[in-house]
Amino acid sequence: MSDCFDYSSDDTEDDDQYDEEDVNCNEYDDDDFYKSDDQFDGRNQISDYAGEGTNRTDSEEESFNSNVVDSPGGKTKLWKPIVPKDFMPDVDAIYQSLEEAVEMYKLYADKAGFGVRLNTVTRFGDKTIKKRYVVCNKMGKIPNRSTDTLDPEGSGRNKRNSNFKITDCKALIKFERLHMQTNACKIYEFEENHNHPLETKEERRYSKRARRLSYKDKEFIVRSSTSNIGATKAHKLQASLQGGYENIGPESIDYKNFRRKVGNIIGDKDAQLVVDKMNMRKDEFHNYTFEYKCVDSVLNAMFWADETDKLYYKEFGDVISFDATFRTNKYGMIFVPFTAIDNHKRSINIGAGLLSNESIESYRWLLEAFLKAHVKHPQLVLTDQDPAILQAVEAIFPNSNHRLCMWHIMKKLQAKVSADFLKNTDFRKRFTKLVWNVYIEPEVFESRWKLLMRKFKLQDKRWFKDMYRDRKLWIPAYFKDMPLHGLMKTTSRSESVNSFFNKYSNCGNLLIYFMMNYDTTIGKQRNAQQKLEHDTKNAKHEMTLPSGLLEHAAAVYTKKIFYEVKKEIFKAAWYCSIDSVEKIDGWQVVMITQTDKSKQLKIKCKVELKLPEKEVKCSCNHFIRTGILCRHIFAVLKNNHIEEIPEQYILRRWSRDAISSHLFAMKHVAMEIEDDTFKLLTEAYNNIEYCLDHFKRSKEKLLEFVEKTRTLKRAAIEFASSNQTSSDNDEEEIIRMLGIRSIPDEINIHPPASIRTKGSGTKKRMVSAIEKAVAAAKKKTRMCTGCNQYVNRNWRTCKVRLARESKAA
Repeated sequence: MSDCFDYSSDDTEDDDQYDEEDVNCNEYDDDDFYKSDDQFDGRNQISDYAGEGTNRTDSEEESFNSNVVDSPGGKTKLWKPIVPKDFMPDVDAIYQSLEEAVEMYKLYADKAGFGVRLNTVTRFGDKTIKKRYVVCNKMGKIPNRSTDTLDPEGSGRNKRNSNFKITDCKALIKFERLHMQTNACKIYEFEENHNHPLETKEERRYSKRARRLSYKDKEFIVRSSTSNIGATKAHKLQASLQGGYENIGPESIDYKNFRRKVGNIIGDKDAQLVVDKMNMRKDEFHNYTFEYKCVDSVLNAMFWADETDKLYYKEFGDVISFDATFRTNKYGMIFVPFTAIDNHKRSINIGAGLLSNESIESYRWLLEAFLKAHVKHPQLVLTDQDPAILQAVEAIFPNSNHRLCMWHIMKKLQAKVSADFLKNTDFRKRFTKLVWNVYIEPEVFESRWKLLMRKFKLQDKRWFKDMYRDRKLWIPAYFKDMPLHGLMKTTSRSESVNSFFNKYSNCGNLLIYFMMNYDTTIGKQRNAQQKLEHDTKNAKHEMTLPSGLLEHAAAVYTKKIFYEVKKEIFKAAWYCSIDSVEKIDGWQVVMITQTDKSKQLKIKCKVELKLPEKEVKCSCNHFIRTGILCRHIFAVLKNNHIEEIPEQYILRRWSRDAISSHLFAMKHVAMEIEDDTFKLLTEAYNNIEYCLDHFKRSKEKLLEFVEKTRTLKRAAIEFASSNQTSSDNDEEEIIRMLGIRSIPDEINIHPPASIRTKGSGTKKRMVSAIEKAVAAAKKKTRMCTGCNQYVNRNWRTCKVRLARESKAA
């Protein structure tokens, strides 16, 4: 039998210097040492180990002090801990295992007020431990560092300010195994005196052990990041939740270090992890679509849509909108969510994609992936004026109507004509009234456009000529016969959705974090939609009019749509009057006059009704635009004593049962499939919170609960000691929190290096007149001494002064 000595290389130099740039505080503690320790969190700063032969509780603990004694030479002071005999180590005391002996010394150190770490180990020939030293964590000598201020070259780098927590403390304990065939061991040497003051009970929350992150802390950091809450803000929230900073162990830097550690574990595997995670969803979730594209092993584009997205599109995909948004992730990939309108007139997501550029090919690929997932073409696609999107939509959705955002077009108006022209004429008013008019026919629009251009001499302006050429893509008159064209006239819904997503993401996100933020956002959106369904189901509407039409509308429509129908029925009763009724070819032709509250504005409409079939149409085209009958038709129905809305005019997309009830019972795709261990862990936390919530008013019940938890805690300590497993396996826990199976060893997909979006990174772009005006308005003005006015000029360039002096001369 031969002895083999293995000296651990504990780094004791400057071991408490925390740097938020490159230090992870967990690396300073020996994980093997703490593998059998209880999870020490901020809510329980002082451990309540119960050793054999004692029944002491936390409430009975006292703050132990230390005696100051002289060293043998009398040159220095030593601190001798004052600890009850129950916790004092005894030389030659025998323990059943080395782990039990180490636990005993850890408990002693905790009561005494100092930290410890594993040190020298001696092994038998079969690598089993023969001897083990456990030392004070301040053991170690300060290294010698030389500085020469006369040396012009110096050390070649700047030295940072630092201090050392090590003091060359000699306190330690030594264990040895009794026999090679047994696990029993004994103490053969024990030094209890320290050359430094010991921590008081109040100071122990600043120790490294107290600052160790529990699993709940780590989960809180990761879960907070899914709502765009950084590590520092998460620490503030935790402090608020726990009643103050004195009740939590870890510091803000510990939270940031762990967050950085997650990023380090992900590293350059980010794109690979995202693709693997999405493919895992595709395998495990029914009807989940995920497509991606790589160019030279670099992720170029992604598209995904779950079953809920597809069900939403099936019911509400007649009119959709999409718009690109930026600065959602570290790599600058362009986020493109697809938006529709549900039966509550709320924006919903029906798919999303990430692109590495805004080229025609990228948008074509994205729309092809969208069409593969949803199969059918939308009736109307609304976008901005991006030429790449325009060509991609024409190529992939040839059967769909493409409409341009009117707001983006009208926004450019003030840049295309001078400000004086808009200010001193009524052109803006007349132009706006013309292009937004939903009642006129295309021929009327064209004639009025030409008259307006001639009147203001704008017929030769290039921008107006281009807009007239593309009139079929944005003027409402050309969409009169298309159902539901009035639901969207601008991309404001897409921009609102983009803003909603941006609240949950930031430009520094890794892709894996971006997907977690996306899941959180979708979860919030769908929860709001489910609440609206609940409110509609339980709503009891007030009938302000004795009308069967109103009662029928309340029974078939959602809450939001009912209020709109109610408004039309109300105005039919109070503001619409029947002028004449004629019978023409089996149709009842009714002329309606509508007035406003002042009785000054009058609108004439023609309603046609075929009574046997209950077919009805109105010249205002309100039903075609919005899918809801207008006030003119309701006036005619009421006049004919029809008490229910004709079935063919109740669109399913506005009805209460548009969304199947089983959709809300399905597991949300944003929540990853959880293993049994994670489910039990979550249930355990919930059970504890539930018990505390109900026992907090009964001291007797609370005391009983605390006694039971102490028993369970001691059992956990014994289990950890006997199993010899680390409770701080960060990588395994991070994998579980990120919802991935494992960290891949091989990387086949890399994230984009750098992405240049349109108009970025160059100053060659032409600046519009409005941008120049905005920039000039932002400039700070100062008083010109030449004219005593606050303007963007000085005495030297003042035209007023120059004119005055010229006149005087």
